[in-house]
Amino acid sequence: MNPQKWIQPSLKAGATAAQTFAANLAAAAEQINANVPGFLASRNPEYLHQLRVGIRRMRSTLRAFRGLAQRRPSSTFDRELRSTLRILGEARDWDVFDDSEFPASLRRAARLSRARALRRARAAVSQKRFQSLPGRVLRWAATTPWRKGADPQELTGSFGARALKRLHSELSDCATKIDWADGELRHDVRIRTKRLRYALDFFASGFAPESIGRFTQCLRALQEVLGELNDCRVQRALLRKLAPERPGRAASAAVSRIASRERRLIGKAGESWSRLEGHSPHWRREAAHARG
Repeated sequence: MNPQKWIQPSLKAGATAAQTFAANLAAAAEQINANVPGFLASRNPEYLHQLRVGIRRMRSTLRAFRGLAQRRPSSTFDRELRSTLRILGEARDWDVFDDSEFPASLRRAARLSRARALRRARAAVSQKRFQSLPGRVLRWAATTPWRKGADPQELTGSFGARALKRLHSELSDCATKIDWADGELRHDVRIRTKRLRYALDFFASGFAPESIGRFTQCLRALQEVLGELNDCRVQRALLRKLAPERPGRAASAAVSRIASRERRLIGKAGESWSRLEGHSPHWRREAAHARG
């Protein structure tokens, strides 16, 4: 079986928040479960990538629907997912390093670290507790675990508009007046961009398809640039691990190449944010149209 990407649930325009919550958790669980066997048995790094995407989407679903589902069990599941994701992240970083354009000598030097990280990742995924986690989340969601005062029958569009507004506000607070050269702040923006990007998919059935495209396109462009910048940050850190004190000529050349690429991408990040900031989100426009 090939690595499986996330499959967007088929939801009707009148779907409720509860139906959308369950459907998106199921889609994430399917992606996780489908990629576990391939990751454990295959050398294809795409299984690891898609497994991590499934875990992130499940975490993002729990976060996006926090106004609906009970906070404590949701947070417990999130911590379990985050713990495994952190272990998988190290293996994924070395995969990206190996797939880079760095000299073969550097990639050979990284093989031992990559193999160790992969063993730790496979050990984590092999645990019964992790493999049972998607099923436990789905069973919990089927028990109608709604917060007091929440309305699970609320239409996806109105519930989603509030959730998207909150996630967009979190992104804006983090990105407005940012120094794009600051790697730590940039990383925070990247995380919030990704959360909002996933939430756009979760709530897509609640909005007219023609209203979503432009904002999603702008957000995706920002996410892509921030992803490339994150690769620069990670690759620089991995090079330091390979040559912590006196880097050789190949490592020094690689660091210079990363710095040059990073400078170019920093400018693109500012431009991408400006384009996104200048575009009115679709949930605002539809709300204004409804009031009118």
